[in-house]
Amino acid sequence: RAWPLRASARRFAPMATTLASPARARLATKSANVSPRASRRRRCAAAREAGPFDGEAPRYDAVRLDTNGDFMRALDAARVREIAVDARGSVIVCFTQRGHVRTVGTARGDGERADEDVEDAASRAPAVVDTTTFARACANAGVDFDIARDATYIGRDLTRDGRAVFAIRAPNAEMDAAFVAALDAPDADSRAVKAATAKDLGMADAALIANASSLVNWRSKVKFCRECGSGVTWTRGGRVAKCVECGARTRPDLTPACLSLITCGNYVLLGRNAKWPQGFYSLLAGFVEPSETLERCVAREAFEEASIELTPSSIEYVASQPWPFPNQIMLGFRAAVEPVKLGPLKMPPAPKLRDDELSDARWFHVDYLASRLAPERAFADPRDGAMEEIPFGEIALPGEHALARKLVQGWLDEKLSSRRRRCDDRLVTTVVEGSFFTECELSSGDDSEENGGGSANFVEDEQTGEYHSLNFVMVEVLLAQEGQAPVVIRAAPVDTAVIHKQVVAEVERVGEGARAIAYVRATGKIKCKKESSGAQSIYIKMFSEASDDGFDARAITVAMLQKACPFHEFHFSQ
Repeated sequence: RAWPLRASARRFAPMATTLASPARARLATKSANVSPRASRRRRCAAAREAGPFDGEAPRYDAVRLDTNGDFMRALDAARVREIAVDARGSVIVCFTQRGHVRTVGTARGDGERADEDVEDAASRAPAVVDTTTFARACANAGVDFDIARDATYIGRDLTRDGRAVFAIRAPNAEMDAAFVAALDAPDADSRAVKAATAKDLGMADAALIANASSLVNWRSKVKFCRECGSGVTWTRGGRVAKCVECGARTRPDLTPACLSLITCGNYVLLGRNAKWPQGFYSLLAGFVEPSETLERCVAREAFEEASIELTPSSIEYVASQPWPFPNQIMLGFRAAVEPVKLGPLKMPPAPKLRDDELSDARWFHVDYLASRLAPERAFADPRDGAMEEIPFGEIALPGEHALARKLVQGWLDEKLSSRRRRCDDRLVTTVVEGSFFTECELSSGDDSEENGGGSANFVEDEQTGEYHSLNFVMVEVLLAQEGQAPVVIRAAPVDTAVIHKQVVAEVERVGEGARAIAYVRATGKIKCKKESSGAQSIYIKMFSEASDDGFDARAITVAMLQKACPFHEFHFSQ
């Protein structure tokens, strides 16, 4: 599946095609010996052109479901009945009255696939029954069923020799029981469609079931004509509702929604819906309004939800994904925000919530997300049925099947692959985070009377030798070269003089002989306190600080520590 080129790539494509052969030869010779930076840029450009799904079809894209052949002809009731007894076979999927889908273990078998490579490892398969067997089970149970009248024709499953697939949402318990009797599968169970298609079913089955669920749910809601209020009959295999009086036709709705990867330097903006579990975040998204361009929708949602003004020229389309829950098409964009100056730092503007849709919106640093999304540490999407509680300081993102996750992961890979060796972010995440903030857990011993009766300040535990407070040194790097950090902070359970010596040595080593100077701006101690709500606060005690008109030592200290601790509240103590 070919993904569209970016606008910049399309703009320069004609130039590349007009190069003469000698020029092409020179370019080929030059490209054989490229610099590491150029090589990284090319890899990033290739990854972006391939799209967030690496050139493959996104999940829920029914590319292996033929919806063209049979629909090119008149699909009346007689033709639907012919398809139901087609020699290639036909099956029916019966969703429960609640809209759940029944699944069976893959070991049970569901027909041989025509292409074994199209299906990834799946623990379950959709429960299907031959249409003739289901009609016979309905007749034995006294249930009135006509496949042309009651079922929706989904299409032909190309992964199983083109067999026809029908779907129905059981209108009553009797039909649901008839399907279970015809299925005769002891290991069958019913699961929410969104959770089952996200992780239990393979790619082809997930697309088929999601598509079928969207159609039958839409059909169950269309009872009367939108124009005159009369009853409707079903045509085109159950995909079109036709009014019995005025003849007006109603087709399935499709709602476009824009999903925005909003970045500012090394930060990305994520939000949490008020209905989502604590610790679960995703990209900002919103539905397209009438008479609104997609780019305008991206900018409007960012301002409405987080009071963030985007750079108009930075809004760029990336990819799309069907999201039939119930009937969306997700349109993925990238956009950038102009940073604000905080001394020598360039920081993202603070988001401000403007409505009740979001309960939180904040910026996350690339290193924080990279560490939290590592396979050994990442939390599953709680919306997919995962019951794991997300502890304070951790974060969960949409599952890897979702376009939002693909956009974030692609941005992370792009940032980490193109980054030059620097000391600010690396020091914060490996020293501050690894020593204290996220790896330190509160045990019962910390709250015992022996340790001061609730040891809120986390002083050193003499019995274990573990430190619950850290000294830190923050320096401004003068004469820094391009790509180097203007500010470096390091925290460790040692004396500030030792930390200062380590920071100076690190700055000089990274500076590669550029005579970079580490000017000490602040020293102090940081401690953590667990609040009754479960949240944590960091208390900063300054030993020394050197502020001036262009450098607010306290504000910059907080900004640097927030890279590793975005959820903590910061307070200064005497």
